[in-house]
Amino acid sequence: MKAIIVLAFISLFPIALASPALCKTTSFIDQSGHTVVIKRPFKRIISLYPAHTENLFSLGLDKEIIGVSENEAYPPEAMKKPVFSYHDDAERFLAAKPDLVLIRPMIEGAYPRLVSKLREAGIEVVSLQPNTVDDMFAYWRELGMLTGREGQAEKMIARFREGLGKITSIVGSIPVSERKHVYFESIHSKMKTFSPSSIAMFVLGSAGGINIAKDAVTVGQTNIADYGKERILSHADEIDVYLSQQGVMNHVTVRQIMEEGGFEAIKAVRDGRVYIVDEKIVSRPTPRLLEGIYEIARILYPDKFNDISALEKKTIITRAQFAEMFIKMLNLPLKTPDYRRDVKKRPETQHRYGDFKDIDYTEGAYKFIETAVYRGLFPDVQKYEFHPDRPIKRRDVAYALFVYFDLPRAREKVSIRDVAPCDPLFEQIHTAVGLGCMSLTRDGLFRPDDPVSGAEVFKIISKARRVAVNGKQEPAK
Repeated sequence: MKAIIVLAFISLFPIALASPALCKTTSFIDQSGHTVVIKRPFKRIISLYPAHTENLFSLGLDKEIIGVSENEAYPPEAMKKPVFSYHDDAERFLAAKPDLVLIRPMIEGAYPRLVSKLREAGIEVVSLQPNTVDDMFAYWRELGMLTGREGQAEKMIARFREGLGKITSIVGSIPVSERKHVYFESIHSKMKTFSPSSIAMFVLGSAGGINIAKDAVTVGQTNIADYGKERILSHADEIDVYLSQQGVMNHVTVRQIMEEGGFEAIKAVRDGRVYIVDEKIVSRPTPRLLEGIYEIARILYPDKFNDISALEKKTIITRAQFAEMFIKMLNLPLKTPDYRRDVKKRPETQHRYGDFKDIDYTEGAYKFIETAVYRGLFPDVQKYEFHPDRPIKRRDVAYALFVYFDLPRAREKVSIRDVAPCDPLFEQIHTAVGLGCMSLTRDGLFRPDDPVSGAEVFKIISKARRVAVNGKQEPAK
């Protein structure tokens, strides 16, 4: 019996030695030159940069995050965390008892006293912000090391590469001679673009865009590069698409770009191909860069990236699938959460981004749902439930047409036997039927609560689009 006990102890001993939580010490040097020593995973983390926060949640952390910055917008859970700022006194941080505060180099340079006080109190302060995609993968691994989630970090990288591969495989089918030449603006007022090696330019290239400003040069370690109006206009006839990121440093609108002096010479401006993309999905080093790549790919090659053929074959379309079909068919820009607006409920629906409890905000369908809801396309949105898997009703389709399209008045009223004047969607249904966008049965019924097939949705939206463009009733078929 003693021999068995001794053997059991010997067999367990190496496992105890190998436990990273007990005695494995690792280290790396952060971007400020500070040596970070990790004796055990950090468990009480304050993140002062939204990208850090997004990535920590992507690593499966929630309880460990005890504070975030004031500019959080994603994931929805981040907006429920206590807010901290580098403007706060060190004492406020100390009272929360963090063991790790994540910052970026800009904060360390601007607020050295806060950083030094926290370090003097024994709190690890780590400064991270990658500039390239290769740096981004290393950064994700460093976050994994800090939190004991090395395995999850590798899975995050693998998922990103898999998603990237799906997009680039479609881009690969587009001949190089047909690729769009793009000027990608970072700061309009200063006529600046991005460094060719920046994350934003990786996003553009992955989406199949050819960067016009390959000769842009940066000063120092910034991702922003000077270019100037004269150099932009020297490529005027080559620029197929003019893109601009919108964010804290750039509050530009499409109209401002279109009306910029001299820009009427730019091909993209003449053709009306000027677009705004949110900096949160094209410049921040998070897995949502895949959303930015997809969104730019939709702008550049809508026929390739708005494929709805699989949905057209569905005998019954769900609410989630209807949202996707509507957004793709009309190539509407996808909604990106904005902390300045989305913390407040939309008054017409009482909905706030992230409120839906039956929506998975880690997978792609949510983007179409939130975009459709944000545009008011659903008449019966509840505060916490969207019911994505319920069939879309004919009445809901009529409502979406009425809300989105600038439809003319129907020339004459139609008689619909099963839609009474007291029905809350009476006007919307009568407009859709009166203009020929939707039809009745032979006995004059609309069947407002019936489901709709993918093929029917395609025909209905196509008809409504023609009516809105032509300004006249669709011929009966």
